[in-house]
Amino acid sequence: MMGEPSLTVAMEVEIDHGQVYIYSESPYEKDPESDAVLRALDDAWKSRRFVGVADGLIDLVTPVQWNFHAPMRIEVWSAQPPSDEDNWDHVVDVDFDVSNNQVIFQGSGGLMPVRCGEPVPSGAYRARVAGRGYTEVSSGAEGLDSYRLQLWPREARSAPALRRAWPGFQAKAWT
Repeated sequence: MMGEPSLTVAMEVEIDHGQVYIYSESPYEKDPESDAVLRALDDAWKSRRFVGVADGLIDLVTPVQWNFHAPMRIEVWSAQPPSDEDNWDHVVDVDFDVSNNQVIFQGSGGLMPVRCGEPVPSGAYRARVAGRGYTEVSSGAEGLDSYRLQLWPREARSAPALRRAWPGFQAKAWT
C-alpha cells in the first residue's frame, strides 16, 4: 500500500478569466515574446482536456470565472499516488519539470505570481491536476471549487492523459 506524500502544502491561488497558470520557471524569463500561455490554452481547448501544456507551463482551465482565494493542495510523492478520481470532478496527468525548487501559480490576466509556500524538490515529474466543486460553481455558487496538484518522479516523458472529465465542459457554453 502507498504511504503518504513526502510534502504537503495547502495554499490559496487566484483564478482569473477561468484560468490559473502553473509553472516553475516563467516562459517569459527565457523569451519575453513567448506565446506559451496562448499555446497552453489552445492545447487545453483543442484536446478537450481543459488542462493544457506548453514550454513547461500548465494552463488549468476552470468553470470558475474568478476566485481569488481558491484552495490548492500540493503533494509530492515518491511514486504515483493512489487513484482517487471519484473524489474529483476533473483529473488530468501531464509532465511537469520543477527547477529552482519552486512551483508558481498565477491567475490569467497578469495577476501577481503566487509561490508555493514550501520548496518543491527540483526534478522531472508527472503531475496530476485535479479540480472539484465544478457543478456547484457553474450553477452560480461562489467559493466551492478546490484544486490539487500531485507530483511524483517520472522516468520518461508521457503524453497528457485525461483521467476524469467533468461533463459540464461538454455543455454548449464550453464548445
